[in-house]
Amino acid sequence: MRWLRFILLVFLRTGPEDMPAGWWATGGAALFFLSSGLVMSWVVAEPATLAQSMGWHNLRDNLLDLALLVAYFLALLKLTHRMPRAPQMLTAIFSALGLLGLALALLWYFAPVNTAEPGPMTLGAGLILVLFGWNLLVLGQIVRRTFDWGVWAGTAVALGYFVCSAVVMVWVDGLG
Repeated sequence: MRWLRFILLVFLRTGPEDMPAGWWATGGAALFFLSSGLVMSWVVAEPATLAQSMGWHNLRDNLLDLALLVAYFLALLKLTHRMPRAPQMLTAIFSALGLLGLALALLWYFAPVNTAEPGPMTLGAGLILVLFGWNLLVLGQIVRRTFDWGVWAGTAVALGYFVCSAVVMVWVDGLG
């Protein structure tokens, strides 16, 4: 039944204030987030590069994404003098993004997207775009409820994270 609150978080029925307090829960949620990221890496990988893709590269990307989440949101919490809310907010973020990552892995598995050739949008690509929108909505809701801000401010902060993450990931992948 404890997982029910995480599922309800994804459906916008609960917020970060409903998450377990303390850093142990945050650590568990972070491990879940990393695990779902590795599952996603395994599902998306091409069969020819599967052995390589399960290695250091994907672990590095998932750890980097985890570090970016922590740095981005801890900086925001520090700037707004709301550091006591950090464990519950990070637990909510890690668990919600982990669950949505597993949903993306399932979607990608059953409706793979051909990223090699540009063409008309397929059903799978459309559903993945809708899932990204839901991801943005859930993260924006967590931000909104943590900081007591409006919907647009929460969504803008969430979008800012996704943009920062994409830029850093492209930059790091370009280095190696």
